[in-house]
Amino acid sequence: MKGEIMSEKNESRRKPSIKEIADRTGFSPATVSLVLNQKGSFSDETKHTIRQAYAELSHDRALAEGRLLIRVLIEQYASFETDPYYGEIIHGIEKECSLLGYEMVLSFVREGSDSQAWLNQVGGLIALGGGLITDELISELRHSGIPLVLVDNYTHKGDILSVHSDHYGAGFLATEYLIGRGHRRIGFISGPVKYKSLVDRYAGYCAALMEHGMPLDPQYITPNFDDGYIKGYQEMKYLLQLSERPTAVFAVSDRAAFGALQAMNEAGLADGEIELIGCDNVGGSQGMAERIATVNIPRLEVGQMSVRFLVEAIKGNALVGKVVIPGTLALPPAE
Repeated sequence: MKGEIMSEKNESRRKPSIKEIADRTGFSPATVSLVLNQKGSFSDETKHTIRQAYAELSHDRALAEGRLLIRVLIEQYASFETDPYYGEIIHGIEKECSLLGYEMVLSFVREGSDSQAWLNQVGGLIALGGGLITDELISELRHSGIPLVLVDNYTHKGDILSVHSDHYGAGFLATEYLIGRGHRRIGFISGPVKYKSLVDRYAGYCAALMEHGMPLDPQYITPNFDDGYIKGYQEMKYLLQLSERPTAVFAVSDRAAFGALQAMNEAGLADGEIELIGCDNVGGSQGMAERIATVNIPRLEVGQMSVRFLVEAIKGNALVGKVVIPGTLALPPAE
């Protein structure tokens, strides 16, 4: 998104100025400028405050100009500034809103948020991801009567339209790839169960083992240590301490795979000593992405598709169920 929260469908529309945001938040213009351009080092609270002010001022301006609004809800802790996973979905939403004549407003879901505050003067809602976007919150939004589409989330009843990649299929695809490479001891680096997408990837891992007549060995399934930014690091160290190590590991996300790779490097393992595959295809720094296979998750398409279905719902053509977009293997250049 390159630091932009609102759609750029018309350059003639004046966006909130640095001074306006500084006046509203109390931060200096320099701090506001750095945060919006994804530069500098600031606390999450500072970044969220500034970005929320940007969104609120843009919302007010859009209303004054009579533009149609779509609000995107995402949990407060989703770090799309540093993690391109959510950033690309939001870019897809932004892009499609622009094409279809809508304005996107981004709002953060925090502990104790009042859901009624998100419902004023919007044409539709997109709830992105899990975490603080719980089943209870989804139920509240559904009963508001405002058209709603879930992205990277769903209800088990299928009573609200959801758009997401095939995370179950991605887990199956990644695990089957390792099986096809001759591995029989395949570890799994898990993620927080509050995200249904990660749970589905685990289910795909289990299904692939079962499909090929291989046992599900609990010792190769890591606990989720949730060690701040370095996902997968402690989990890989856990696997490396086993008396019989896995010969391959499926990490539930690329971020977890990169952390796992760091732990392997520190342990002095040679490339290929334990084969690693991630999921998302988000890229990485210092050549890490080129060293492992991954599963490409079509994030841009997911964002675009969610807007198309939401606009249909706004027009009165509401649908329910799941729209699932499959992923594909993305192998390193040496493959």
